[in-house]
Amino acid sequence: MPRNLYKMHMHKRFLQIIILLPFMMLGLATPAVAQNSSQNSGDDTKLVVQGSGLPVPRFVTLKSDEINMRVGPGREYPLAWIYKRKGLPVKVIAEFDVWRKVEDHEGVTGWIHGQLVSARRTALVNEPVSKLYQRPETESAIVAVAEKGVLMELQYCRETWCRLSNEKVRGWIPRSAIWGALDGETID
Repeated sequence: MPRNLYKMHMHKRFLQIIILLPFMMLGLATPAVAQNSSQNSGDDTKLVVQGSGLPVPRFVTLKSDEINMRVGPGREYPLAWIYKRKGLPVKVIAEFDVWRKVEDHEGVTGWIHGQLVSARRTALVNEPVSKLYQRPETESAIVAVAEKGVLMELQYCRETWCRLSNEKVRGWIPRSAIWGALDGETID
């Protein structure tokens, strides 16, 4: 490609991204900026502009007891929410430079600075009452009962079961009873 055509092509791509960014931040557009090459379907397009290089979507946890969520990827954007729970799992659904667009367990989305999240895995119980079992099967012994909102370390996930733990107990829980693991994700 001649040099001047390459510059024009890159310039058009840059303008396309700049024009679409306000719409993307509002959730009104999701252009194909990057694609997850591990899958072949056209439905797996993710917004990643100079991000971390890690897979999107993925789960992370909040690093401190007070985290600001903003309506856009920058400190100049107004606050949308202030989280007050260290270790809360959130799903990264897009990246823009050092900013991560996340979704919480209630479906709220917004932007958080990448330094405020950790790769440490936790899970939030999302059923009113959930049993933790000694083994990943309902016929095994019940080791604990967890109420909705209980936050525990996520140790393993295989098929339809995940192993959770805290300082007092550890056990297996059906994946459907927690927020913090992607469907079909294996965690070792």
